Amino acid sequence: MPIINSYLQREILLPFFYALVVLVFIFLLGQLFKIVNMVVSEGVRIWDVMRLVFALVPQILTMALPISFFFAVLVGLGRMVGDGEVVALKAAGVSPYAISKPVLHLAVACSIAALLVSAWLAPWGMRQVRQVTFEILQEKVTLALRSRALNLAFPGMAIYMGKIDRESGRVAEVFIEDRRHGEHPQTITALEGVIISDLNSSTLLLQLEEGTIHEYDSRAEGYRVTDFSQYRINFDISTLLGEEGHVKLRNKALSNAALLRKIALKKGRGENSIGAQSTFYERFTQPFSCLAFALLGLALALVPVRSGARFQGFVFGLFFLLVYYLSGMVSEYLAEWQPSLAIFFFCLPNLIFLLLGAFLLSMKQREVEFPFGSWSRILTVVKIRCSFLFSSQP
Repeated sequence: MPIINSYLQREILLPFFYALVVLVFIFLLGQLFKIVNMVVSEGVRIWDVMRLVFALVPQILTMALPISFFFAVLVGLGRMVGDGEVVALKAAGVSPYAISKPVLHLAVACSIAALLVSAWLAPWGMRQVRQVTFEILQEKVTLALRSRALNLAFPGMAIYMGKIDRESGRVAEVFIEDRRHGEHPQTITALEGVIISDLNSSTLLLQLEEGTIHEYDSRAEGYRVTDFSQYRINFDISTLLGEEGHVKLRNKALSNAALLRKIALKKGRGENSIGAQSTFYERFTQPFSCLAFALLGLALALVPVRSGARFQGFVFGLFFLLVYYLSGMVSEYLAEWQPSLAIFFFCLPNLIFLLLGAFLLSMKQREVEFPFGSWSRILTVVKIRCSFLFSSQP
């Protein structure tokens, strides 16, 4: 039996790694256009892009690991069914329950790996994404500002600087025309200033020193002059990369301890904390979908060749995969509707699919066939009727 267990695990591990690589690549394709645009149009360095891609991988793995394992079970066991190896195992007295043991061992290992990625590596990766993005934006701000030239890189602002020190960020002889406030345009002059970056708030600002603000109020037709010793102007750095808003520290980038503190703080203030709660619960529930997919994949893969339903079993597997992730979205809405039961709603998809997989596997243990044949007959009848209708038209 140990030899059989090792053989079954090898048959699953190889397609698992293949599927994992393919899925990670497919998910990265969604970011490919932005990445190419950053390199070609925005002049971002290849090294920074590679750091950004590497930081995105842990977040992608949170979804790719369970899906890859599900496909690996379908493909690995499906190959054994097609070659008659499962029939030989049954003839030797190996039941579907016995076949499921080594698969469940792999599912537990996959769940633990997914849990480590989801709870620790993925938040770290999101923090790295934020940091790298902020560094890119910061560099683009300093490169966008040219000395002794009129800078129009920022919408609503015209900036002139006599001197710019790229190393220290010090600037001198500053003139700014700021029309971002609509009916209150400002003209700002200063002897010197410094560009300051704040990673915690993801902002870049220009701190001016020893200057004057000329402001015109078009409604009241008034004019005001204000002298200052220090004055700060925030840069809309998100416009440089075409983003919709500033780079912010979101819940997905927070560590588990920081999320718990945020939840406790919001509850103490009487505020809605369901966003942080949903992120925290999702981290610790989604990885265990590997167990549900293991049972479900076993039941769908162990379909006899004589039934001609192995292809239908694979299609049903895709259908169940879609339903699972749709149910996860429903769980989020239910958690917002009833926050006190949020942990139950996030555990519900795993529980439902575990019970479904166990029920279907018990059918295989009792040699009860799935009704794939009925579905095939229904589809055949529909095809015949449709072909008859089209052929009968003049």
